[in-house]
Amino acid sequence: MKIGFTLKPRNGNILDFENQVQDLENIGAGSAEIPLYELDVISGKKIIQDELNLLQNITGKSKLKFSIHGSMSVNLLDEEYLNDHIEVLKKEIEVCSILDVNILVTHFGHTSLETSKNQTKYNQLISIQKEKYFELAKIAKKYGVILCIENIFPYTSGHYTALPSEVSKNISEINHPNAKTTIDFSHAYINCNLQSKDLISELETMAPHTEHLHVHDSFGKFKTMDTYIFPEDITYGQGDIHLPLGWGDIPFDKIFSTLNLKKDIFFNFELTHRYKKYYSQNIEKAKKLISLMK
Repeated sequence: MKIGFTLKPRNGNILDFENQVQDLENIGAGSAEIPLYELDVISGKKIIQDELNLLQNITGKSKLKFSIHGSMSVNLLDEEYLNDHIEVLKKEIEVCSILDVNILVTHFGHTSLETSKNQTKYNQLISIQKEKYFELAKIAKKYGVILCIENIFPYTSGHYTALPSEVSKNISEINHPNAKTTIDFSHAYINCNLQSKDLISELETMAPHTEHLHVHDSFGKFKTMDTYIFPEDITYGQGDIHLPLGWGDIPFDKIFSTLNLKKDIFFNFELTHRYKKYYSQNIEKAKKLISLMK
């Protein structure tokens, strides 16, 4: 697997990546994820060539393999802004192609809890999303890009999003070689606990479709209590808190010894720079997890 970390620009500054990429190479990482959602490479659904050139200059000189995480706001279950989401995804596919990056991470859609309980309406939205994903996968294929659709969790108590098994079912029905998945283990853990589902069983359904992993620890607890600042969510162990491996209680040993994952995919840590001092340690932990695979 290609073990790496998400790059973290300060205030969208692409030039920050230069040292970060070098640091990752120095500690033996093999990959990095570019957070396109934090950059100004796309403005008003148009590519800003100056920004793209800066990014291309950095990636082109690196030995790392890169993936790209597209806009967090893309939501193909959103009827009102569906066309906007599609246009943004198309531009992100173009950016991937120009940078010679073949993995574009994008989120599975989400909707209101109320809408999800109206089965007819929800099924209609899911059908539209599948149709659009198929069309986008065809475009992605022309550009040599794979859409890696990520399982998420409800961001508020009024939201609903699919469990890993539903994501897997949708990908099977889309049935296109350029529509695959990203497993986010913490997202799955939180959503499975919310819906009283078994984490391992749910993840097993996604594994055959998976080309990219988002790895970070948590306690699988949906955030219900207000805190003064984000670090206090860590103190209380709630929410999607992006911890180093072993700081939460996701059963990673069991996951990697059970799931039938491909061995040449991206193993990407989503850790902030507050944990940079633990990056090397987490690479070693990743290698141990990979050694547990079938």
